[in-house]
Parts: sequence; structure tokens; C-alpha cells
Amino acid sequence: MSDPQGRLLQLRWIGYGLLVAGFVLAFFHRNSPAAMADALAADWRAGPALLGGVAASYFWIYTLMQVPTGILVDQLGPRRIVSLGMALAGAGTLMFALAPDAGWGIAARVLMGFGLSFPFICLMKFSAVWFPERQFATLSGLTVFIGNAGAVLAATPLVWVMAHVPWRGVFMGLAGFMLVLAVLTWRLVRDRPEHAGLPPVHAPTAQERGAGMHWREGLREVLCNRRTWPGFVLNFGLAGGAFGFAGLWGVPFLEGSYGMAKAEAATQISLLVAACAVGGLIIGRISDAIGRRRPVMMLWAAAHTLLWLPWLLHWSLSAWQHSLLSVGLGFSSAAFALTWAVAKEVNAPRLAGIAAGVVNTGAFLGGAVVQQAIGVWVEWRSTSIPAAEALHEGVWLVPAGCVLALLAALCVTETYARNISRERA
Repeated sequence: MSDPQGRLLQLRWIGYGLLVAGFVLAFFHRNSPAAMADALAADWRAGPALLGGVAASYFWIYTLMQVPTGILVDQLGPRRIVSLGMALAGAGTLMFALAPDAGWGIAARVLMGFGLSFPFICLMKFSAVWFPERQFATLSGLTVFIGNAGAVLAATPLVWVMAHVPWRGVFMGLAGFMLVLAVLTWRLVRDRPEHAGLPPVHAPTAQERGAGMHWREGLREVLCNRRTWPGFVLNFGLAGGAFGFAGLWGVPFLEGSYGMAKAEAATQISLLVAACAVGGLIIGRISDAIGRRRPVMMLWAAAHTLLWLPWLLHWSLSAWQHSLLSVGLGFSSAAFALTWAVAKEVNAPRLAGIAAGVVNTGAFLGGAVVQQAIGVWVEWRSTSIPAAEALHEGVWLVPAGCVLALLAALCVTETYARNISRERA
């Protein structure tokens, strides 16, 4: 293509499409154990605690890699990082498909989580370099919206596919796709327009020219900023609970507590995840429009906490009321979407990536803790009461985390949608 502008548009969207495909896969693998819990438990003879460990292993490594990924992408660029990560995740997916027991399954999930921890932050870096600044916020919302498609695919569609194809066959095919995606990313993605012989969309900053030289000081500055931490805690309590429920225990909970068939329960989780994606888009627009962060986060978090009560108090609900509740829970869970904006606004602009990585760590740490803790509770309580009752008790951990998140929202520094890092804390 001889037209530079046309070539810029082509490479921009090819790169974005390949990187966002990796992000979709990250969501898929994060949530897939919920639809597979019975099959994994039967094949591996895994009890609830061990099953929780299998699901949580993905979150533990994903958690550990959030801040290092921000540093690595500044040093090596999205192309190298995502290509390598996708290849490793593909190998982990194949290992998962062939795993003879839960121990191998945990090792495979760790490898998958490591490789798939890269796409989101790499997408943020790619978007900042390849797209005009005025499109960045919209593109961030679009990225999260598309990523949630992976979580939707991991619910009802996965249950339907597994009714026709053994789960091991599904994951073997997925592994092949991921390896192909790794090759395409390596060949077609460019870190910057200049690498394709095109003029830059933005001139490189001094930080980018000296990428990685002062990351220790930057990380220390973010960690020592007390205004960073409410976002971390809110993510831990609210996003962690939502991830833990949707990613493993949601389908078994609805089967045991409400007698739903697996496909029906998976549909409710699909609605929850899809509503979270829509909620993320809307909460960002509302917050930007009114120029406020804290009251919007508090309202969303309070609504999410209260909406857990109908399920946990075992209200008698019709099918459409279950669906309405799933949508409400998903929509209100998007309160965590504003934590990235606040993290960037209370820290220096040059530290935006590290700040987002730090608060994002809270979400995946929370998801790991919730999945593991509920599994341990169910294993312990199942010695004296039915497993369905034990799981119903364990899920109370989710709204307890939401209360913690609501308290954190009260402590969020109001930025009025602007960077206040130069103002005294």
C-alpha cells in the first residue's frame, strides 16, 4: 500500500486485532473452569479445595505478572512480549488438555496464566503509541468490552461444545489456534509506526527513549503514594469476588442452590459477564461526563453489594428474575473499571502504566484468594453438611469482599477527572 495514511490504518487495526484476540483468550481461560468443574472433578478425582487450587493457579501467576509486564513492555515492546506469551500459553493449553491429574492441571494453568498476563497491558501500550490521544479512553473501554467476549464464550458456548466434544479435544484445538496467533503476532504486529517506515503518531517521550532505566524509582513512587491503594483494595474486594464467582463457583452455586441445569446456570454467568462489559463502558462515560470518580464508584459498589442478597438469602425467583439479577450484578460490578483512571490521575503521567498494573494486581489477587478460600471452605464443611449447602455458605465471602470494596471507595481521592499528582496529598 503506497498511501502512508492507509498503511498506518491497516497496520494499526491488524495489530490491535491480533493483540485483542489474545486478551479475549485471557478472559476465556480465566472463566472456563466454571463450565468444566464437574468434568475436571470426575476426570482428576479432585475435591472442591483442589479444584479451587486448579482455578486459582491462573490468578496467582497473573497477579504476580501485572507490574513486571508493564516494565517488560516498555523495554521489549508489545510484539515480542505477546508473541512469546501466546506461544507459552498455547503450550500450557496443550499441557492442560493432556493433564492426567490436577497437579499437571495446576502446572498447565500457571503456564497459561503467565503467557496470557501480557495482552492487556501490551494493548494499552500499543493503543497509546498507534492511536490518537483523543481516542484512547474510548479504545480502552472497547478493549475491555471485547475482552469480556472471552468470558461469555467460556460459559454457555463452552457447555454446549463440551456436550458434543470432550473437553480435552476442545483445549487441544484451542492450543493450536493460540500457537498460530503467536506466529501471526510476531510477523504482523509492529511496536511503533516508525518500525514500519511510517511517521510516528506521537513523538517518543523522554521516558520511552530511556525505557526501563528508572523503573525501580517509579515503582517505589507509586507504592509509596497512599492515594494508589484504595483502588487496589477496591479491586481486591469487588473485582476479585466477581472474577472468583464467575470463573469457577458461579455455575456450581446456581446448580446446587437453585437446581438449575448446567446450561441454564452457565447462561446466567454469561449474562453477568456481558453486563459487566456494558457496565464498564457506561460507568466510564458517566464519570467523564460529570467529572467525578468517587461518588460513581460508591454508587456502583453499594448496588453490587446489595444485589448479592437475593441469591444468598435464597429468595424464590422466577427465571426472568434470575436473569435480571445476573444483569444487575454484572453491570454494577463494573465499579472497578474506574480504578485505572484514578490510578493514572493520582500518580505522575509518566508512571501511568505502573500505577495501572499495581491496582490491577488487586483484582487478580482477590480472584485467586476467593476461588481458593471457597474451595477450602466447601471441602471442610462438606464433612457435616451437603456440598451444595457448604458452597452456598462459602459464596458469602463474595459480598463480604464487596463491603471491603465499598469502604475503599469511600477512601478514594476525588480527582475530578484530571491529573492531581502535583497537588499535595
